[in-house]
Amino acid sequence: MHFGLRTRVALAFGLLSLLIAGVVSVATYGLARWYLLEQRESAALSRAVLDSRAVAASLDSGSLPSTALEQVPSVGTSQPMVLTNGVWYTTSVTVPPNELPQDLLVASAGGGAQQRAEINGEPYFLVAVDLQGATYVEVFPLRDLDLILTIGGWLFVIQTLLAGALGVLIGRYTVGQLLRPLRRLREGAESVAGGDFAARITLANDPDLDPLADSFNEMAQAVASRIQRERRFSANVSHELRSPLTSVVGTAELLDRRREILPDREAGLVRVLVEQVHRMSQMLLDLLEISRIGGDENLQWESVDLSMLCHDVVRVRGLSEHLVTGDSPIVRTDARRFERIVGNLIDNAQRHGTGVEQVLIQRHPESVHVCVDDAGPGVNPASLERLLEPFTRGEEAALVERGTNVSGKDVTNSASLDGRSSGAGLGLAIAAEQANLLGARLHVMASPYGGSRFVIEIPVRGGADLEPDA
Repeated sequence: MHFGLRTRVALAFGLLSLLIAGVVSVATYGLARWYLLEQRESAALSRAVLDSRAVAASLDSGSLPSTALEQVPSVGTSQPMVLTNGVWYTTSVTVPPNELPQDLLVASAGGGAQQRAEINGEPYFLVAVDLQGATYVEVFPLRDLDLILTIGGWLFVIQTLLAGALGVLIGRYTVGQLLRPLRRLREGAESVAGGDFAARITLANDPDLDPLADSFNEMAQAVASRIQRERRFSANVSHELRSPLTSVVGTAELLDRRREILPDREAGLVRVLVEQVHRMSQMLLDLLEISRIGGDENLQWESVDLSMLCHDVVRVRGLSEHLVTGDSPIVRTDARRFERIVGNLIDNAQRHGTGVEQVLIQRHPESVHVCVDDAGPGVNPASLERLLEPFTRGEEAALVERGTNVSGKDVTNSASLDGRSSGAGLGLAIAAEQANLLGARLHVMASPYGGSRFVIEIPVRGGADLEPDA
């Protein structure tokens, strides 16, 4: 699993905060536990020594052991007891004498001893003092201190987890602040890639980030200037060539009308001349159109019945209207530009795909697809992106060169395969540019007929631009 930069940094902040808080909590808890136990044991030891002296003085005066134990002041919940002549005397039975650790009694011989022990599941601090002819033992319960330490330990655990969570939040916020300029840069790059060459990044008065924004703005300006120069150059060249080309076309057509009276050789030359002149004329018209796309964005938005529009495009080209199948959605678009897109795709299928097989209209929840299928040789997957670039011709991206296509249909005599295609490689580029201008997307995939399927994907923003079928 690969996490994004923001998640990775947030997790790193969280783990670092967790580690630091854990170390601090463990150190603090250990120090507090040691200090509190040390203080409790020191106070208990001092009291036990004082109480043992009072009991020893009472025993020396001839008092009974039970009477001597009454000399011990009742402070807290400690339990005093005396062992004399093999008999234990005590003021309570919270801790039975027989439960006392034997090593404590042995160690107390000739002086005194202290020990922390657990009796019947409860923690105690035991102090044993050797008296002449007797042994004094005082038991101090540590349950209250143990409870305090347990609660404190859990509070430290919760504090550590909260510190880790806070670290994650701080990491996400910090990375969000750091990535905000990069998001602006990404949005600007996407706008430029989408054809909005006027997109610029606003400076944030940050000495570290403003140079990056300046560089991007300069790059966008350079790209826009270069594209405008190329478009102006194409438009100027095409415009300057139209006048002489019109004369050439007129002369060629005049010669073509008199071709019957010419010798066979000259008649063949005239036929080739007419074909090439018309091809050049169409190429100049395409160049003029592709140079105007993006500069003339006066779109005429209207409600269009896609099925009727596709029927008109097919009928104008002398094809059967039965080729148009599928749904009949009504969408808001520029009918003239959309008609040009569909027409270019059909012309491409006629020239390079052995003829159009189907124009399929599919309605989806958030988009409408218009698919133009052919049964040609198909498209090399490595050439898909280049196929929609200007001057890329069908034979340059063909899946096979001769023989049959992937569906078994004979394409040996296809114009796209024998080098006699009449296209200049601008039709698909114009269709792609027009689709981008309309907010649609043009892409190509394999066709069920064995050739290529060109799909115009029209987003309808959750149905906002999609009207009920007529």
